[in-house]
Amino acid sequence: MSETQSMLKNSQEIRKLSPGSSFKAIFVVSSLFQKNDKNGKPYYEISVTDSCGTLEAKIWSDANWFDRSDPTMEPSAPAQKLPDEKLMSVIGSTVGTDGKTTEFRGQLQFNFNKLTLLDQEQFPPSQYLPRSPIPIEDLVSRYEELVSSCRPEISNFIRSVYEGDTWKQFRDWPAAVSHHHAYANGLLEHTLSVTDCAKSMAESLRISGYDIDVDIVVAGGLLHDLGKLESYKMTSIPEMTLEGAVLDHIALGYSKFMELAKEKGLDNSIKLQLAHILLSHHGQREYGSPVVPATPEAFVVSAADELDFRVFCWKDSVKDLTEDQPISQWHAATARRFWNR
Repeated sequence: MSETQSMLKNSQEIRKLSPGSSFKAIFVVSSLFQKNDKNGKPYYEISVTDSCGTLEAKIWSDANWFDRSDPTMEPSAPAQKLPDEKLMSVIGSTVGTDGKTTEFRGQLQFNFNKLTLLDQEQFPPSQYLPRSPIPIEDLVSRYEELVSSCRPEISNFIRSVYEGDTWKQFRDWPAAVSHHHAYANGLLEHTLSVTDCAKSMAESLRISGYDIDVDIVVAGGLLHDLGKLESYKMTSIPEMTLEGAVLDHIALGYSKFMELAKEKGLDNSIKLQLAHILLSHHGQREYGSPVVPATPEAFVVSAADELDFRVFCWKDSVKDLTEDQPISQWHAATARRFWNR
């Protein structure tokens, strides 16, 4: 490892720096938005990602932008200035950053004062992006166990849904572009977590005497985010599609499910129960579900989905806290601070 590489920090290390600290890092740019400060000067809000997570930073008007993306450029040659009209082209690309931490309103803020667009062949974005921490072989094995646990009519239908190119997407796609499981294999990881949790709850409820169809719960868990295959895309970074932005994954998933159920000749009773789970899995209308859960199976899948989301947010929020900082910063998506007990 070169001396320069040994000086580089990752996002997890940067979040633990004290105010006034300088750092160098390599990231993939997730998003970039131009704004104006109170004096009318332009600045940028940038979101960057590496294998350890995501960092939000500011780029003020006096920052320097450089371009070393030309693979023929000698390493010792001075970098060229990146033209203003090409700044937005860095989204999805690997950049080198020089930054400094500051404190703003009692919270740590990150400022980038120098950004360099790197040679994308030498520094491929895929090398710096996070993936599920669970080995893909383990995820696939869990998926097969869950599908095989269902009665043949249901297991055969699920396998027919997730086959060919659809299986490759389901295996590789993110579950979101932010908030939770926003990385490669994130959709499969989240789906399995929800389904395992829902199955355990359903089995417990059956032991307690409730009338609940565990196979419907498992199928509903495995299918509940089917619409995310059309809502997101995985290029160098997780991105939302136009359809995902204007229609949302619940509507897309329901439409795709009904099309496949008709095509495969799925039993009408099973079709209606699963369609209800897909439409109601966010639990409340204000959270995007056009109907609220109305069956035990839908209650369980919705509860498991919400629980997995919140526990993931807890884990992601507390992982960088120091011993003398047990409470996280405010988490807007869940409207709370998290405690690293």
